[in-house]
Amino acid sequence: MSRLLTIGETMGVAVTELGDPLRTARELRLSTAGAESTVAIGLRRLGHAAAWVGVVGEDELGARVLRDLAAEGVDTRFARVDPERPTGFMIRELRTADCTRVSYYRERSAGSRLCPADIEAALAVNQSFDLVHLTGITPALSESCAQAVRVLAESARHARIPISFDVNYRSTLPGSAGAAAFVKELLPGIDLLFAGDDELAMVTDETDPHRAARELAARGIAEVVVKRGAEGALVATAAGDAAEQPALPVRVVDAIGAGDSFTAGYLAARFDGRSLTERLRWGTIAAACTVAAHGDWEGLPTRADLLRRASGGSSTVR
Repeated sequence: MSRLLTIGETMGVAVTELGDPLRTARELRLSTAGAESTVAIGLRRLGHAAAWVGVVGEDELGARVLRDLAAEGVDTRFARVDPERPTGFMIRELRTADCTRVSYYRERSAGSRLCPADIEAALAVNQSFDLVHLTGITPALSESCAQAVRVLAESARHARIPISFDVNYRSTLPGSAGAAAFVKELLPGIDLLFAGDDELAMVTDETDPHRAARELAARGIAEVVVKRGAEGALVATAAGDAAEQPALPVRVVDAIGAGDSFTAGYLAARFDGRSLTERLRWGTIAAACTVAAHGDWEGLPTRADLLRRASGGSSTVR
């Protein structure tokens, strides 16, 4: 069992029923959501250990976040409860399965108060991690969050722990204007880079996904993975290897969470020592399972589910 450490903000989320305009919706489904915590939950379901560091408010949403993560087996003992700030919240309006409108209520949230001291406290307790996973969302929340990411990245490099980084660009975040510069700052120390087609321009002048992946890998990034949505995914390595995987056909219920679910599947297969093709395959299966269900992480597959899908089998509910 390999062990992952990730940091970031996890919020409460309320979602309309598919097709219900928010202004007339009578019911909302309450859950929790966060890019990094989705990856942590995905790895746990696929048989690996994961710890999450973040800050929640001393409120019912914060309790819900910690409860959901702990219930999925994610190690939350490094999380901090802030009595002065609220847990972030968002409302997601599902106009169609692939068209979502999101309203954020995260200004001055507890999650934005993540700081280097939180990272240092976690590492002081346990440094036996096999991978550190970061995203571009966290440094864009606040300067203290950006510093926390820098501290964890530097600590991981010093301890020779590989670093996974998902660009995950969000134009609505306070620090989004500096996102490209921050990603380029971290690039020299990143071992695995995940980026969407639309995010490649942030890290390279090359927009063709195949050439961009090869160019970034040539700079020394061990694995460059490009997530292409309905077009599937591809990977190029510093060793000169490459692979590509088409997306799986699936009826989309809720497209949110697909990218983070893909990352979880890919990393789990990597922890298993599987081939590049299998890593992409696991990622696409995890993403397909997620978009076929409601919620960011609720549809993530267990290891048995994923292996069954990978072998061409189907799940049976008894």
